[in-house]
Amino acid sequence: MPSWNINPAFYTPLSIIIAGIIIAGAIVGVGHVPGSSAAVPSTNTGTTATVDSSQVSSAGNPTLGSDSAPLTIAYWFDYQCPFCKQNEATVMPSIIKDYVDTGKVRIVFKDFSFLGPDSDTLGHAGRAVWQVAPQKFSAWHTAVYADQGEENTGWATLAEIQKITASVLTPSETAQVMQLMQSDKAKYQAAMDADKQEGEQDGVQGTPAMLIGTQMIAGAEPYATVKAAIDQELAKK
Repeated sequence: MPSWNINPAFYTPLSIIIAGIIIAGAIVGVGHVPGSSAAVPSTNTGTTATVDSSQVSSAGNPTLGSDSAPLTIAYWFDYQCPFCKQNEATVMPSIIKDYVDTGKVRIVFKDFSFLGPDSDTLGHAGRAVWQVAPQKFSAWHTAVYADQGEENTGWATLAEIQKITASVLTPSETAQVMQLMQSDKAKYQAAMDADKQEGEQDGVQGTPAMLIGTQMIAGAEPYATVKAAIDQELAKK
């Protein structure tokens, strides 16, 4: 058998490379949790939840997909969360194309507003958009993330929200949204608080989080991970 002699000088660089690989693998899925401004590795990806997404409240919540779809995904998010933005760019379009548009999945959008006043203001706007033009909510939701600013910098001003909304809705619809954000603010906030409380009871600890049947996907996981959970749950139907 040949013997292998490694020059000690290579140990340190080699250990750095190995550590980098381990760390990279550990943070494939990251999310935002209360009290942290940094990426937090997912710790409960695909774990079995004590609840089923079909039992999650959807009254008054924005939804996407057929009410008769065999599988419901409850999706908790915060409009300021950068990992939600990542999820919106890399995962949600594929879920919509592969499962929502084909009638297999319905998505219930659930606010988990915890990153500051801008999160609440944007949540109020989202509720108003759903009330005024529900068929345009998904496009508006996507537009907000495309225009997302830095957390807690006051970027979500009424003027900025009006600009985003006007890019998706008609002028009259936009005016209604801006008016409802003021007149129905308390009602919207109560609904958002209820969403967050329900999420916490169901095991949500941060954003993004998706309850897929009985599986909880925490953090911005790759589409392959989410797809596997969806397929497993659909196979039970």
